[in-house]
Amino acid sequence: MNEQRYIFGSNRADEGDFNAYSEKIDKLFEHQKENWDLLNQNYEALNSLKTKSFNIDGFKIRTQFNPSRIISSSAKVDKKSIENRRCFLCENNLPEVQKGINYKDKYVILCNPYPIFKQHLTIPHHEHIPQQIDGIIGDLLDLTFDLRKKFFLFYNGPKCGASAPDHLHFQAGLKKTTPLEEEFGKIIRKSKILAQTDKINLSIVDERVYRFLILQSSDKSEIINHFNGILNYLSNDASSDKEPLLNVISFYENNQWRLLIIPRKLHRPKEYFLEGDERFLISPASVDMAGLLITPREEDYNKIIELDIKNIYEQVLFNSSSMEKIIKNFNEKNY
Repeated sequence: MNEQRYIFGSNRADEGDFNAYSEKIDKLFEHQKENWDLLNQNYEALNSLKTKSFNIDGFKIRTQFNPSRIISSSAKVDKKSIENRRCFLCENNLPEVQKGINYKDKYVILCNPYPIFKQHLTIPHHEHIPQQIDGIIGDLLDLTFDLRKKFFLFYNGPKCGASAPDHLHFQAGLKKTTPLEEEFGKIIRKSKILAQTDKINLSIVDERVYRFLILQSSDKSEIINHFNGILNYLSNDASSDKEPLLNVISFYENNQWRLLIIPRKLHRPKEYFLEGDERFLISPASVDMAGLLITPREEDYNKIIELDIKNIYEQVLFNSSSMEKIIKNFNEKNY
């Protein structure tokens, strides 16, 4: 671990203190904007980004024209391409100007130089280990708690939006910046409760643009245990022995975690691979699953209509019959 990389080292007294982390992150952004031209330009560009709003079955969906995200949306994530490039999240490969905050001597909090939000973090593991959620959901919950003042956390699976599937990492975005969080009350009222105790609530949402399981609890161990059961079910139902296609979004509000598990059936819609006017270069990941659809090409932003959005979500998300299968399995086996 290169100590020169870090503006702030690990401070155990800060753990759980959202003010301390918030202040450190603000100072990190100030430093990076002053010293890193590329990053500063991309954050300045956020002030003039185009957005459009759509109403899909009563829910708000926004599209964002964000050309800096072309690198992520067009990333080649096949095995050969990954093997033939340097890992851009490994510490030794980061730009010299890029600095970070050491988190528990395990992760580093970095400013994402290709942002979606006015503060957008990438949080890679110190070691070059594969993107895999099994066994590290507790780390995601810890980060969610420690950064709870300003941020929500998200995880893109290795075949579900992660442009670095070979290096474990999370991301964080500013709260109240996605339609999902803005309309969370409306969405959760549409949910079906699968289990409810004095310690945890497990429910399922099955709407055209929002299909996910949600765990809500102030007990970290309860969240972990139930998440592992759900992951095990999805892994058994998957077509391979690899991690099932999923995204995970994590909030901490009202003294409890809200963990959303979003099962997927595809990484990218078929239109991603077409040519000419029929192509949409849209590669949905966690933020898109939160109702903020990123379009890195202006032609896609200009031509996309409600029917296209419905089509994209229907292709990449579980369908209603798959969600019903989860409910049936839960009722029979109570995972």
